[in-house]
Amino acid sequence: MKIRALASLLVLLAVVPASADVVADFHDVQDRLDSAILDAYDNSATPQTGQDLAKAWAKLKSQMSDPAAQALVPPDFAFSTPEQLAAKIGASRALLEHVAALEMLAAQRDGRVQAAQSWRDMITLPQFGNADDGGLLLQMSADQVRQPGVTTSLAKEEIGWQVARARQIADEMQHAMSGGQATGAYVQAKLAEISILAQFPKPLLASAGLSVTEVTVAAPQIPEPLNSPEAEAAVASWREKIESTLPNLLTPKDVTRLQRLLARFVDVVPKEYRNGVQNSAVVIPLEYKEAVQFTEQAQSLVNELAPVWRRDQHDSFVKHRDDLVAGLATLHKQIDQIQDLPVIEKSAGAVTSILSDDFGISARRAGEKGQIIEETALDVRTALNDSLAAAKAGHWQEAESLRLDAYTSFDSEIEIRVMPRNPTLATKTERSFIDGQAEPGIKALLDANAPIEKLTAGYERALKNLDECVALLNVSVSPATIAFTTFTILAREGLEAIVILAALLAGLRGAENIRVRRGIVQGAVLGIVASGLTFWLSQTIVRSLMRFGEKLEAVVSVLAVIILFIVTNWVFHKMYWVGWNARLRDLSKSAKSVRSQGWEVLALLGVGFLTVYREGFETTIFMQSLLLEGGTGSVLLGALAGFAFIGAIGALILFFGAKLPYRKLLIFTGLLVVSIMVTFVGSAVRLFQTVGWLPVHPIGVTFPDWVGVWLGLYPSWEGVLIPPLALVYVGGAWLYTKIASARAQAKAAPPPSVNRDVSVPKKTPVSV
Repeated sequence: MKIRALASLLVLLAVVPASADVVADFHDVQDRLDSAILDAYDNSATPQTGQDLAKAWAKLKSQMSDPAAQALVPPDFAFSTPEQLAAKIGASRALLEHVAALEMLAAQRDGRVQAAQSWRDMITLPQFGNADDGGLLLQMSADQVRQPGVTTSLAKEEIGWQVARARQIADEMQHAMSGGQATGAYVQAKLAEISILAQFPKPLLASAGLSVTEVTVAAPQIPEPLNSPEAEAAVASWREKIESTLPNLLTPKDVTRLQRLLARFVDVVPKEYRNGVQNSAVVIPLEYKEAVQFTEQAQSLVNELAPVWRRDQHDSFVKHRDDLVAGLATLHKQIDQIQDLPVIEKSAGAVTSILSDDFGISARRAGEKGQIIEETALDVRTALNDSLAAAKAGHWQEAESLRLDAYTSFDSEIEIRVMPRNPTLATKTERSFIDGQAEPGIKALLDANAPIEKLTAGYERALKNLDECVALLNVSVSPATIAFTTFTILAREGLEAIVILAALLAGLRGAENIRVRRGIVQGAVLGIVASGLTFWLSQTIVRSLMRFGEKLEAVVSVLAVIILFIVTNWVFHKMYWVGWNARLRDLSKSAKSVRSQGWEVLALLGVGFLTVYREGFETTIFMQSLLLEGGTGSVLLGALAGFAFIGAIGALILFFGAKLPYRKLLIFTGLLVVSIMVTFVGSAVRLFQTVGWLPVHPIGVTFPDWVGVWLGLYPSWEGVLIPPLALVYVGGAWLYTKIASARAQAKAAPPPSVNRDVSVPKKTPVSV
């Protein structure tokens, strides 16, 4: 052990300096390029300038591990004119970005998380670029980081960044030319940088799942002066050709989604600003920060959508794009200056008018579920921020209502997608809305009227967990994973129902119980039919009820608990009356009164129905999520395997159950029903807390997830004290039935026999 630990320490000590050396060498190349371009601009560069650049690149190359990245290193920096050197420097800047991307992906595929993060941090982001999603993906475990879906997401993120940068650099160059500020060296540097940024390496395109096309656009011949209409026309024509070669990362569905998201960002900026700023002072930093971030994300989306608008809405793009960019820039500046709310509302309204009137973009949500994850996340963030603002203002009931709105949106669109992929993350995020785990959740904090500092920390934890969920959902899933996930969900949910039903049926053998068995089976069949109908309607009627999902589930759980109370009472009667004393049972009127009557059959029919439908409803929600993720084929394959597995296990359970002793199996059935009832009560308590019908008072202890799933116990005083009360009912039912059984047997027993033939002894004659 000591040797192994020492070896691990030596490896760690060797890796950390190496990573630091890579970062230092990378920045050394950047610094030398920045210095050399200034020399090229003022015509002071010497041959030594080119030699120093080549040496810096060679040193960085020695730190690279990916052959494709090594192949991008420039061979030399020989030049004869300042313009030639400037072009090589511009190209070198673009190559540096591609090198960092390829090295990042190589480290990610190898599971070298720290190295992948280091290379990613060195990539230059475009203005208003969002780096959160990829950063969250690289915070997962090494096994998760190595997934192909992560590779695709990181590659697409990098390509999107550099496409945006190429367009931004082109905008800067054209603006400098039209203003008469550009020189020949400057233009050549920018042209070369844009050209190389647009020529993405083949391995990078392949990692992103994009087709590889080799199209080279020749540099334009730009006449002097550089601010002449002829020069500007030449650059504009060249840019159009470059734009046509850039990778298309947006499908029509993506464009629709991003346009709605852009409108949503602009729409919520004044709301977040109102919550965060009062009297020209920031009172809630979290809300103010959201207003800033939403404005920046709107600016980023305008850059991302610009080529699509240029192609599909050319006239509107030419006429109104500059006004849109300027409007967002003004809004951003006003927020930085913390101006009055009416000023912010006016600027945001002007931007909204441009989007709706000139580009036809609305914030209204539409389309498939897969297109609205980001919009749902935005709704959740907005509701949480509004909830925090209400709590800080002392409006606790309003804060709780907004928290519930946020949780309902999260549960209906995001949690159901995260649960099949990463149950731990889904559960952790869900708990952050309610009671929390190591730290208290939002509802627990609201119920306790917690101080502002603790409230803010609780909301920030929930938002961070939400971001992790969204990042996870941005990674595509393979068909095999979808099929296996479908199988595991059906197996897990189906087995729970099979065990309950099989135990009940096996404990009800004999002709006298045929009516009861039929009731359970009929209830189960109804549950299967209802589950299928729910699945069929899940995209229409059920979707409209999704916002009430937790409340509906709470009502169903209460019904299930009531039915189980009835069945528990029936089971105890069976345990005491069946097989104990058949002759006395037939003679006793009390015994006859506890035989299966209509209400008992109805109760058992309800058990069969609710046992199946409770699992079927949850499975339906999971299946809809998986259908959106992986398509019909993969889900159907996993479903067929799951049904086959459930059928085989169910047949085995019923077969072996029929071989078991009736009395022992009936006792096992009773214990099983009791344990299920306690778990159902715990689940109902949890749902009541979720929808705000019960408060949450944490006990300060964290329970593993399986404790809630299998025992129905959750880390709050309500969650640990209420479920065991079901055992009080069980004990009372057992005691009452035992006493009633004893009394009935006593009444049914015949009185002791009395010998009525009493002989009187005869007198014995006395002899005299």
